[in-house]
Amino acid sequence: MDELKAFATKGAKILDMLIGDLTGDGRQGALLVLDPPVSGLPRLGDGPARELMVLLRDAHGRFERVGSSLAVIPSSTSGGLAGDPYGYTRIDEGGFTIANGGGSRERWSDEFTFRYTPAAGTWLVARVVRQVEDNESGEHRQLVLTPETLGEVTFADFDPSHLPEVTLP
Repeated sequence: MDELKAFATKGAKILDMLIGDLTGDGRQGALLVLDPPVSGLPRLGDGPARELMVLLRDAHGRFERVGSSLAVIPSSTSGGLAGDPYGYTRIDEGGFTIANGGGSRERWSDEFTFRYTPAAGTWLVARVVRQVEDNESGEHRQLVLTPETLGEVTFADFDPSHLPEVTLP
């Protein structure tokens, strides 16, 4: 969609683009995953952060930016030997989910779900699922976090680096 390309500035490319009902009110919104330009060859685990941008249509029918995060989608070099950690973004009526993963022998994955809350006027964390599995032994650990364990966390304030890690012994 050409009108969304205008949001990819400073050399960023659109890695993923989804359109759907982000607020549960039937209004069309969009999610953009923006991949910033990379200079040189960044080392494994280094690299510029990706932006997840939330857009809604304004009163004139144009998309406007209503939220964004540089914390929920890691850089392209942060997936370990598995490569790019970005998995997918999915829009569910009234919210969205982001999935990332990577590793080598120990494979990790994170899934972050946000739901629009009209009273707060923004998206709040609804569920976080963090997993790790050893590909050789089959050992698996999973951590599920909800607002009951995290408290009320907005999309703008959410930072996965502040979450408990899931590790194997």
